[in-house]
Amino acid sequence: MPSLSGASHLALTVRDMDASAAWYQRVLGLQELRRYGADDAGSPRILLLEPSTFFVLGLCQPDDRSSEPFDHRRTGLDHLAFKVADPDELDRWIAHLDELGVPHSPVRVLDLGRFVSFEDPDGIQFELWV
Repeated sequence: MPSLSGASHLALTVRDMDASAAWYQRVLGLQELRRYGADDAGSPRILLLEPSTFFVLGLCQPDDRSSEPFDHRRTGLDHLAFKVADPDELDRWIAHLDELGVPHSPVRVLDLGRFVSFEDPDGIQFELWV
């Protein structure tokens, strides 16, 4: 069986690419890596880099996109989860989200670990797990 060596990037279709990019930079600390126009990549997009892991998040804004918010009940993405180092780091993330006024769930505990969930401006859900 061939193996995978990690995740490279995730591309999300968003309603307002610039507003979403600003949110991801402010909330997750991502850095703008590159912008592409429709002629370059098929639809306008912004690539954002998480500098410690080199994970790239692409924000795409096709001209014919839906104006509806994200709905996890439709076939496709349900949510994206990020791993954090330990419970103290999860607490630091909760304080960060609170400081920015980003609504989030309480800490949920499952047999697999503890997590907090929150949503981006389009309603796409993210989780922070320890």
